[in-house]
Amino acid sequence: MFSKFKNGEKVIVYKGIGKKNGRFYYEKKGIVICRDPHFKDYNIKFDDGTDDWFDEEYIRKSNEEVKKNGNKKH
Repeated sequence: MFSKFKNGEKVIVYKGIGKKNGRFYYEKKGIVICRDPHFKDYNIKFDDGTDDWFDEEYIRKSNEEVKKNGNKKH
């Protein structure tokens, strides 16, 4: 099945509550660890070493990844 974010990709959790810690995250940078094929959510590892699970709707590609790939959003 298609996965919007690949493992190891830099992302930003825009606005969302983590499923593991129940904490609210706002514009927090992290890296995708993996995607759960059953629940279709992503495990994100943050710069401070913590990780949490999020639905796809709360995650966006970071500006660094967009510039590197040459994709431009209008």
